[in-house]
Amino acid sequence: MSVSVAPSPLPPLRRQRRWLIATLWVVLTIALVAAVRAVPWRGMVGQLGHVRPGWVVLAVAAYAATLPVWAAEWRLLAPGSARSPFRRMLDVVSVMASVLNSVPFFAGEASGAAMLIARAGLSRGAAVSVLAMDQLLSGLAKLVVLTTAALLVPLPSWLRAGVLALVAGVAALLTVCVALAHRWGALRERLLSKPDRVRAGVARVVSIGRHLDAIRETHRAWRLAALAISKKALELLGIVAVQVAFGLEPSLAAAMLMLAALAIASLAPVAPGNVGVYEAAVFAAYRYLGVRPDLALGMAVVQHACFLLPMLATGYVTLTLRQLRPTADVR
Repeated sequence: MSVSVAPSPLPPLRRQRRWLIATLWVVLTIALVAAVRAVPWRGMVGQLGHVRPGWVVLAVAAYAATLPVWAAEWRLLAPGSARSPFRRMLDVVSVMASVLNSVPFFAGEASGAAMLIARAGLSRGAAVSVLAMDQLLSGLAKLVVLTTAALLVPLPSWLRAGVLALVAGVAALLTVCVALAHRWGALRERLLSKPDRVRAGVARVVSIGRHLDAIRETHRAWRLAALAISKKALELLGIVAVQVAFGLEPSLAAAMLMLAALAIASLAPVAPGNVGVYEAAVFAAYRYLGVRPDLALGMAVVQHACFLLPMLATGYVTLTLRQLRPTADVR
């Protein structure tokens, strides 16, 4: 006589995580439909008839390769007690990249925090700490790019104007993160010594400092620096590949100037996908170097397409596969 055993219900936390990922998938689906309609794909495809396709494929691969490097970086930024498997962190950054390039305002950061909690298993404070340190590391990497570009070619005036804003933002964030990493306990006790609603709220924010292990443990610094530089090197490879695809001689100086221009242009993200802003930054940088207008515009359009394709597709495919595998572990 066989006895059937009814499947046990999912624990409440597992159900919440499953609903969260399902909601993200629905929101991202709607956003991507809007993004695909807004992005000038026809013009991008039209440019492909004038380029070497193998180099375009290399550019797409270079941009796609930044995602696993980003995942490795976030694993290292996470508190040691909450280190997540690489596969799960790759899911997190892929989804965040898709949302960042399709939904306006701070939806990308919010989705990243939600995925760090639901998929990577981090606490809310740890998730916020990873996002904060990611912004800090990204800002420092941009400063390295701008400095290197300035050593290779004189920066145009419109680019120099944005450098001051970037330096100020990075300096402020670095000061806050270092202070919280080393003094969060004392600051929290001082705030709670005379408790009220405002001081209690600030104390909760200050408590994020307990998760800033990556700042306190200096042995991580060189690995984080190597990963940040690797991401920029891959982006640089993508830019050079597009140059060669259009028949130009590869130029490190030109590629660094493009990377510097995009570092400033991306300070104020515009959804979907910085369409218009991205092309304008690349076009202006190439024109500054004397590239004729039609070629500069063509490279700007194709380079953006090579960047958008893996950024938009990878995260959406990741979430879709999770919806098709409802029994998968969503933690």
